[in-house]
Amino acid sequence: MVKKILLVIAGLIVLLLLVGFVLPAKLEVSKSVTINAPVDAVFEEINDLERWPHWQYWNTLDPEMKITYGDNKVGTGAMYSWDGPVLDKGTLSIRESVPNKSISIEMDFGGNPASGFYSLEAAGEATMLNFKFTADQGMNPIGRWVNIFMKGEIEKSFDYAGEKIKAIAEAKPKYTYQISEEIVPAISYVGLMHTMSAQDPAAISAQMAKMYTELDNMLKKANVIVTGYPFALYPRFTEESMDMICAMPVAADAKLPAKYKVETTPGGNAIKGIYTGDYRNMMAIHMELDKYLQDKELTMNGAPMEVYVTDPMLEKDTAKWITEVYYPIKKN
Repeated sequence: MVKKILLVIAGLIVLLLLVGFVLPAKLEVSKSVTINAPVDAVFEEINDLERWPHWQYWNTLDPEMKITYGDNKVGTGAMYSWDGPVLDKGTLSIRESVPNKSISIEMDFGGNPASGFYSLEAAGEATMLNFKFTADQGMNPIGRWVNIFMKGEIEKSFDYAGEKIKAIAEAKPKYTYQISEEIVPAISYVGLMHTMSAQDPAAISAQMAKMYTELDNMLKKANVIVTGYPFALYPRFTEESMDMICAMPVAADAKLPAKYKVETTPGGNAIKGIYTGDYRNMMAIHMELDKYLQDKELTMNGAPMEVYVTDPMLEKDTAKWITEVYYPIKKN
């Protein structure tokens, strides 16, 4: 009797293996969700692995799972490993991160590799987030059976992640202006500094015009080429007064009259806001950048910089004037 039972079990195993060979080797699962939030608000949830536990379905299946992060937790090269009583051991890494566009990941479930792809598409003021999971079991018949049972779980994980990311992103503060986090290069420049009241826009404009005219005349006489847009730095700013540096970007080795000196901005991490319109209303974007700092728990790390992309002498319509405002930051 026992022999017959063992033969039946062996026959079933052989049958399952034979059927496994005719099952599809490749598993592909795709889902999409529309999120009423800007692309960058969604992207940062996927690009930062420390945020994943807030929306990952798998963490709910194994609450005792231990996660260990690599040296890099954000963007290309970020990775973590997991070890839990339910999901056992595995690793996940970001193979490629394209800011506000896509994230490509690689996973290893204890020797079973798989890949994932998250893409983002702007849809007006909303974002379409697309999920894709791919696993290829090759000639492994057991792995092909695993694909059959995993398909439903992967679909559940995408539904769960979509709902969670949607709720998180839609709850984030909304901003009037386009704000992004950037890595800005160092800029060599020649500048003039003046200390004055921060409460008199007309006087500020007049002083800036005076300093930029002086710089422009000096550079022309010295045959020095301006290498970019004029900009202003504000190393000190209070309600009573401010230090303002009007600057023109030049080559680091530019030959200038003795009165003038080439300086260099430090470059590095910064938040960038884009303002369109008359300079008199620019305090609005500064207030919004301050709000962004607080919302994101970021710390200022240098002098704010206004870059004047549009030349008012060439474009008379103030509604078309574009100014880029940068706040150097360090992340807490």
